This record gives sequence, structure tokens and C-alpha cells, in this order.
Amino acid sequence: MPYARTRLGRMFYIEHGASRHAGAPAVVLCHGYLFDNRQWDGQVGPLAKLGRVLVLDGPGHGKSEIPPRFSIEDHAEALTDLFRETGVDRVVMVGLSWGGMVAMRLALRHPAKVAALALLDTSAEAEPRRNVLKNRAFLSLHKHVGMPMGLFHRDVAPQMFGPDTLRDKKELVASAARNALGFSRLGVYQSGLAVVVHRTSVLDRIAQITAPTLVICGEDDAATVPEKSRNIAARIKGSRMVFIARSGHMTALEQPEAVNRELVPFVETALAGDARPGTHA
Repeated sequence: MPYARTRLGRMFYIEHGASRHAGAPAVVLCHGYLFDNRQWDGQVGPLAKLGRVLVLDGPGHGKSEIPPRFSIEDHAEALTDLFRETGVDRVVMVGLSWGGMVAMRLALRHPAKVAALALLDTSAEAEPRRNVLKNRAFLSLHKHVGMPMGLFHRDVAPQMFGPDTLRDKKELVASAARNALGFSRLGVYQSGLAVVVHRTSVLDRIAQITAPTLVICGEDDAATVPEKSRNIAARIKGSRMVFIARSGHMTALEQPEAVNRELVPFVETALAGDARPGTHA
């Protein structure tokens, strides 16, 4: 299996496509919390026609190893370890939620490595204080005894999926639940501390990002509400903001065709080295 050694343990990745020319950026897909590389199944095919694509499992998720305690900044640095092992010099970073948080920090810490950013259903802000205690309790419960399936469907699924998906795509929701509850409980705990407890804000810093940026958000996102995406788009100069109808937090899964209509041309332009800034929505 393809693994890269990183400071957060061995990280699993799947490679698709091939670079069109020497020095072309690789497209790197980073999923959301409680998901894994399969979140991007609807995007991999179209993107692999454009160039080299690496789809990752985050620390403690999917087939990646359980990490030590870490921060999102540590995760961004771990990606540079993976890039070194896979021969990647520059990237088009595509990140949803947790993945978008890591992507922004990578762009801030290593701007020369980031050719473009696609930020889906994410936040540049700290976890709201009212959520931190609740999240700690959830993580502790899951670490020690696991999460009952009923609790996932009652409390987690409405944060992850929009009302249309919950009503019309029940097997998608059920599959997400089975996958999430199959991950290492310790891995989910360690990652959760980084993502939904100790996360700090970079909102006042992201104006430093100069890479072409596409911001996508589901109209019904309850986990990182549309205001969070608007705040990102307002601060990254030249970024373009797109809302996806009939979608909650997991736009790539809920409305893959609508996401691809925006994401694929953006990535194609970025790989061609001709990414042009758009306008704020």
C-alpha cells in the first residue's frame, strides 16, 4: 500500500493520473473530519484527466496511522513530509472542512508550494467557544466506549448533511456513519482535539495568501455555516465564492456534479499556469 512517512506517522495516499509536464503542480485532496479518501470519489475521475492527483487519508482516519497529539499547523507540516517522499514540489490544494483548514495553513507557512487553493465548507476561525466543551465530551465518550449509531444519526449527521440529503440519500448517510464508526477511536480522538477543540484562528492572517482561491460552501451547511466561507472570501484577495444548492457540509458527496462544475475548470486553469482571479460573491 502507498504510505508516506511523516512526523504524524505513516500517511496513506492513493495516486491517480499523471503530470502533463515536468514541474506541473500535483492536485492534493484532503477530506473532512470523520471521513477518508472516499469522500472524493466523485471528483477523482475528472481531476485525474487533468494531471497528477494525490488523495490522502488524514491522521487517524482511513488507513493512516494513529498520530501523536498534534495541531492543524503540525498537520500542514506533515504534508510537506509527504510531498518530499512523493516528489511533489508544488500543489493545487483542495480541502473540505478539516482539509481546508490544513490547506490555508500550508499556504501561509509555505506559500511557494501552493499554486492554488480550493476551500470547501471550511473555516479560518477558531471553534466557537460554546462548542468546545460539547466537543470534548463527545470525543471522550467516543474514545472510551465508542459512539452509538443512533447518536451519529441524531447529532452528527445533521451537522454533516443538508436536509435534502438526509431525506433523499439515506444510504449515503448510512455509509458515512459506518465508515466513521469504523475508524480508530483513538485516532478520531487525537484528530478531533486538533480540529474541533484546540483549533486557533487564522482569519486575521489569510489576507497574506496570494494563490488563486476558490471558496465553495453548501447553502445548508450547519457545521461551518456560510458566513465562515464569506469571511474567507472577503479576506483572500481575488478569491471567488460559490454556493451549492441543496447541500449541507459535505458538498463533494452531496452534490458532486455541482461541485465539479466549479472545481474542475478552476483546477484546470491553475494547472495551466493561467489562474486568473475572480470576484467576491
